[in-house]
This record gives sequence, structure tokens and C-alpha cells, in this order.
Amino acid sequence: MCGIAGILHADRTTRADAHLLRRMAAQLQHRGPDGEGCYVNGPIGLASRRLAIIDRAGGAQPQRNEDGSVVLVFNGEIYNFRELRRTLESFGHRFRTHSDTEVIVHAYEQFGTCCVEHLRGMFAFALWDARRQALLLARDRFGIKPLYYAWDGRTLRFASELKALLCDTAVDRGIDATALDDYFSFSFIPAPKSIFRAIRKLRPAHTLQVSAAGPVEQPYWDVVFEPHERPEAACAAELVEHLRDSIRMHLVSDVRVGVLLSGGLDSSTIASLAAEQSREPLPSFSMGFAHPGYDERPYARAAAERCATEAHVGELSPATVEDLDRLSWYFDEPFADSSMVPTFHLAGLARRHVKVCCAGDGGDEVFGGYRRFARFQAQAADDPEAAERDYLARRTWVDAATKAALYRSTVRAALRGYDCHAASRRLFDHGRDWEPLARVQYLEMKTYLPGDLLTKVDRASMAHGLEMRVPLLDHPLVEHAARLPARLHLRDGVSKALLRQAMRDRLPASVLERGKMGFSMPIVHWLRADLREWFERRLLARDSALAEWIEPRGMRALWEAHQRGERDCSRTLWALLALESWARRFLGGAADGMPPA
Repeated sequence: MCGIAGILHADRTTRADAHLLRRMAAQLQHRGPDGEGCYVNGPIGLASRRLAIIDRAGGAQPQRNEDGSVVLVFNGEIYNFRELRRTLESFGHRFRTHSDTEVIVHAYEQFGTCCVEHLRGMFAFALWDARRQALLLARDRFGIKPLYYAWDGRTLRFASELKALLCDTAVDRGIDATALDDYFSFSFIPAPKSIFRAIRKLRPAHTLQVSAAGPVEQPYWDVVFEPHERPEAACAAELVEHLRDSIRMHLVSDVRVGVLLSGGLDSSTIASLAAEQSREPLPSFSMGFAHPGYDERPYARAAAERCATEAHVGELSPATVEDLDRLSWYFDEPFADSSMVPTFHLAGLARRHVKVCCAGDGGDEVFGGYRRFARFQAQAADDPEAAERDYLARRTWVDAATKAALYRSTVRAALRGYDCHAASRRLFDHGRDWEPLARVQYLEMKTYLPGDLLTKVDRASMAHGLEMRVPLLDHPLVEHAARLPARLHLRDGVSKALLRQAMRDRLPASVLERGKMGFSMPIVHWLRADLREWFERRLLARDSALAEWIEPRGMRALWEAHQRGERDCSRTLWALLALESWARRFLGGAADGMPPA
């Protein structure tokens, strides 16, 4: 795992600034503490910070082909690199290393920009083709690995994290009002937007080809839901084999691999099948809360005992929330999912023991696990349009009336005519001929999964130099699940029905029968007690960092209603708190430098 950055000037006579490139790379040191590499040749500059997992001795970056005409920096893991290497060797390619990075170089030589279609894994990379004087940026199918870029008509800058782009003072820091509204609407800012107008996210399953004429973004993959009827028992057996194959590939590493274990069905499935293939006890990591109703540790303990893992368990207190200022630096953008805090501490616990972990993210999207899926399926049988409206309303983090009461008049004016749900409706419409479950699965795979879940896991783990792998998002596995009839995923209100059946002899009943819980904190209670003084000191002060966008009276009214117990305003209040922490860090001065201790 690594962090990458780079610069390309449209004017090929302008030389890339090596000093700026190194400053950009320094901002990514946490992503790659094991080494640094830079390449500058005329208008192009590439940099990498490396976390050594595969071929620790020979996998340094940038990687080049034999004559140096193709140069690559890469963040991620290619799980089929050994098989792909054998294919490329049959075409006559010769390898100098045993790394998965070099495989991408030769795959590009053989297949051109279509090389991404041959890659099975998580990745974000930049490849310079000196002969064509063209740069290829690519991001994996689900957006597991991040990639930001800025193009001003003269220069393209890119990096794994937004803060690296801000090292260049030429990058405009003007706020995108629609992105700010998206943040309150969804708890994150969906691609391709970022909080800054001038900076974009490369969308999952897309490439960006950059020539002297500028960048052109294109998709290269999509999931298609085409169910095929087969006997249920056969489907369950096939699913286990696909899961086992994915997990086998995700365990390939030159260092020890662990698993994050919540005690939910997804993480327990990974722990069970990984333990089957491990020659020694599999390290597992769990985190809980002392507050009743939020603690998953009893389920995690049952799963750990059944899978015979080497269990490591931690506990979080309200004081850990004050790590929000550190997390704001790692996350780059406003991010309102409070589970970022426990995920950060869980990753820290894991990194004390291993360098690589597997997590269960993606299972709810792939196997139909969210409770809201069942509601939508039931409503869509009677009125699909009403079901869609209800679904989008329920997926809205802060409703329109609350936003209107919070926004200053300048923000409301900038948003006049803007519809935050327009993109979601297009995604719903894309699958209009699919079964209702498939339509919401597709929507969540394109929005919440990359924008919230995978962003959270990437930033929280890379803050500790921990590589996080997500076996349930292996694209052959996802394609297989998309060919299963919806009734096998969601049956009589029971989510993940086929997955539960497939794992029934491998997991304890307490795990198989439990419902969806989520890795959330008791923020609603903490804001009325332990965090009360902190919130009032930071957000209700005259010098609040939110003064430019948020009406103090509207914010105070929400705060007082929450304190009186009239309404649960915790989601909105936490979103305001996270935004204020981000604004202090990124708008109060340069983001250049290390995070606060």
C-alpha cells in the first residue's frame, strides 16, 4: 500500500518542480512509511510513498519498463498478479522483480489502457507513457483506493489525498457550495466532487487519460444485475467457493494478515474462511463501548472462539471523540460518519500486531443486508416512484428544512435550483428494468459504499500505516452475487438469506441470527454529557469556523432542542462539529505539515 502524487504540465517545455513533488509526497508519509521514490523528466513528475507488503526488497517505486519509456506509481494490491505475470511472460515480457507493481507496467505494454480490465484488486495508479507523452490515471472498480486531481487548463496535479494537492499554492481553495450541501445531505461528498471547486475525485471504475489537450475521463467497468435461476443448495455451495477463492487471494502477503471482527455476519464470514486457510491462529481485532446498546463485543467474542482466532479487544470512551481534530487532517474533507472515530482506534489496535487486515465492508451492498432494502422492496411492489422518494428521504442525513434553518443567505443563494438527489435518481433510473433490490444495491454501491464506508476504512487504516483489504468486494465475487435471484438475498424480510445459509455450519447461531447493528458511537448521549462543554466551546463561540456558512441562531436552536430532549439532533450536530474541525484545519491556514498530536 502506498501514497502517490504527481504533476504534468500541458506545456511540454515546462519542467515539473521536484521540490514541490517531494513536499506533496511528504504529506502522504503515513500512507507509506517504508520508503520514498521520485521521478522527474521534463513536464512530468511522479512520487510515491511505500508501505512494503509484496516483494519488500524489490517492489520500490516508481517502477519502469526495460527502456524507461513507461513509468508507474501505484497504490493498492493486485491479487491476481502471479497469474497475470505468467500470462505476460507467455507474450515474451521479462520481469526484474516479484512485485505486483511491475505487473501493471507490462500489462500496459501488452494491453494498453485496457490493462485495467485485467486487474483483480484495489488500486489507484498513475502511468506515464513517454512515447505517447500521455499520462494514465486509474481507480479500482469500487473506489477502495482514493485518487484526487486538479486541472486548471495548464497543469494537472494528482494525489492519493487532497492535502497533498494543497501543497501547491496555485490550486484554488474556493469552496463548492453544492459539495457543502451534499455533505449535509449524505454525511460525505460524493465523487466526482470534492469540497474545493478546483479539485475532483476520479470516480471508481474510471480512467483519466491526460494528453497535451487535457484530461478525458472514461468508465471501464460496471456491475450488471442479471439473475439466473438455479437450485438454492447449488447457489449456496457456489457462493462458499467464490468467497473462499476471494479470501485465499486476499491472504497473499509477505507479512502477517489479520481480520477486523465485529461479530457481524460479514466479518465473521471472512474470519471463518480465512482461519480455514491459515497455518497459524488468525489475529482478530474488535472494539466496543461500555455504553449499553452499542457494544458488539459479545458477538465478536463468540465468532472469535468459533474461528479459534488470536483475539485482541479494545474499548472506547467519550474522550476518544476529541481525536476528531487529528482525524480531520487524515480525512481531508468534511466527513460526518461518527464511526470514523472507533474505526481509527480499531485500526490502531490492529497495527500494533499486523501490517495487513481484512474487513467485511461491502457485504451489505453485495448481499442485500441493510434493513432499508427490505422496506424499499415491499413499497416498490405497490408504487415504485413513491418507494424511491421515500428511500431517498430516509437516506438523507440532514433534511431540507433543517438545512434551510442552518444556512446563511449567501449559501442558500448559491444553492438556488440545486437538487442534491438528482444524481441518485439517475442511478435509480439506470436500473429501472431490474428487480427493486438490485436498484437499491446499485445505488448504494455507487454512493454510500465508496463515499462513506471505503473512505472511512482507507483513511482510518492508512493513518496508522495499516493496509486494509476488503474480500467481499472482489469483483468476480460481486459479479457472481449480481447473477443470483433477489429472493435468495432478501427473503421474507430476512437479509443476506443465502449468505446465512452458506455459513450456517461455520458460524455460531448468535452471529447467524443477529440483525444489522453498525459500528456507531453513542453520540446522542455523549453530546448531552461528556461532550457538552466541548461542543459549546467550539461551535457556539463567536469565532466559530462555521460563521461564513452557518447561522448561529439556527445552530443554537438545534443544540438547545437536543439538550432538552425534544429531538434527537445528534446527526446534524455531529456533522456541524466535524465540519468545524475540518474548517479550522484546512481553512485557518495551510494544511501543509503533520496532524496535531
